[in-house]
Amino acid sequence: MTSSNMATESAFIDSIRPRLHQKLRPLVDESSRCLPILQSTCQQILNHMGPQSNAVNLAQGISRDHGLTCKVLQVANSIAYSPQQTIVSVPHAVSWLGLDTVRSLVAAAHLVEQLQHWPVRQQEFRTLIAKSLLSATHACELGMATGYPQPGQLFTGALLYSIGDLAIAYQDPDLFLALQVISKTIKCPAECVLQETRLIGVSRLTLAQALAHLWKLPDDLIELFRHPEGLPMEHWQSGLHTYRGIVVGSIRLVEVLTGPAPRTAIEEAKKTLQIGSGLSSGPFTDLMIRAMDRGRQLIRSMGLAIDSLDEAMSSSHEQNATESIPHQPPIKPTIGKEQAMFPPRNESATPIRTKPLETLQAFQDSLQAAKDPNGLLGTFVQSLHRDTGFDRVGLALLNQNDSDLLVGRLVLGANPPAPYLRSLSGSLSREHQFFLTVLKRVDSLLVPNFSNQIGGTLKQDFIEVWKPTSAIVAPLRVGTKPIGLIYCDRVTTSQPVPSHDYQVFQLFFAQTTLVLNRLAGIL
Repeated sequence: MTSSNMATESAFIDSIRPRLHQKLRPLVDESSRCLPILQSTCQQILNHMGPQSNAVNLAQGISRDHGLTCKVLQVANSIAYSPQQTIVSVPHAVSWLGLDTVRSLVAAAHLVEQLQHWPVRQQEFRTLIAKSLLSATHACELGMATGYPQPGQLFTGALLYSIGDLAIAYQDPDLFLALQVISKTIKCPAECVLQETRLIGVSRLTLAQALAHLWKLPDDLIELFRHPEGLPMEHWQSGLHTYRGIVVGSIRLVEVLTGPAPRTAIEEAKKTLQIGSGLSSGPFTDLMIRAMDRGRQLIRSMGLAIDSLDEAMSSSHEQNATESIPHQPPIKPTIGKEQAMFPPRNESATPIRTKPLETLQAFQDSLQAAKDPNGLLGTFVQSLHRDTGFDRVGLALLNQNDSDLLVGRLVLGANPPAPYLRSLSGSLSREHQFFLTVLKRVDSLLVPNFSNQIGGTLKQDFIEVWKPTSAIVAPLRVGTKPIGLIYCDRVTTSQPVPSHDYQVFQLFFAQTTLVLNRLAGIL
């Protein structure tokens, strides 16, 4: 940095110091060093994201930290990153996730670690950091989708964009909360800056710019603070334009997604990013779903949550569970609502045994007649129950915005269906670890005896409601992406599911998978 630049920076900081609220002046007083922990955290983040960081050194550093190792392995094994195997070592995780993703995880962990130093009102700070992580994930995913040369730079920019807010929160929580009220209630940018200035003496971004200068943060981040004007709805034409568009655009999208914003504001934020990136509608929609999902897994691995985001998503919870199948309406789970428990059947009288060719042909015709993947899955469940002799069949799908969440969607052969559906629902990482291993498979699994499963891998509610003995469980996939699973069993016998039933299931399952992928445009 040249002496003239240093002099300019010093003059800039000197100019805001007397105007700054008295409680915040220590932030820009170099002699007081009031935030050494936060400052050193920024430097650690930048070091990990820099060119000197390589896969071997990063894996070695992570392996020495037990807590960080657990975080990285948790993300690596989440469905959001679609592993078809269990990853148990840090080098494997680094190889699977990619260097930029693991660097981002380590950077996020450094920031989260500082929560222990916040004296009061930790929840507000935890939410602020969680939003920063979600914004950073969106920025990184957009960067990879558009071929940005350094997606990790985008992650760092979005992550550290809130550094001014964190510094204010650390120094005076009451001022931080008052600034939050301004940002949430005043929508005009100019009026927002005016109110911030009245409260703390300068705007939030002006203070962030001063801190970035003091802490020697990257010039591209300082430029973001220097130009707070809105993003035009136009295609990004240069590297700097793209950097600012992705970082600021991702932050603003997450702000409206996690706040009481109208639907029009959310659509406008998405449209700004789509036009700027030049992505067509389908790929952009899929990218937004993936970014939200991966962001949630990152937040969860850090022990954080965004309550407002969960509330916003819960209203469309049922719809999202099935929208993991791209661009299709949700399954209408009317089948089975009043379904009585079926009496024991005569196995030899099932249609697949009495009329095998006619049954298979009717099933294939039903699949071909399905107009969308959701209708197809309904046909599959009905056929398994009606034609193949399985007493109980359950369908559960992943939530599109949070692939750690399994949602029971349809049950046949059980009455009342509600408790069966609820017991199929839950967190894969915390409640349904067995189903998590099933979703990583490509083929179906015949479970001879559920009592042999390792304790704690099955949700207790599932065990109590279904009382499973032997069953077939299979992952549903669109392409390589898991979208849910099928469970089917017999309640009239405690014996393992016979091999001929498993063969029939595989035949129906293979046909369904083929047509499902055709409908989704994969084949």
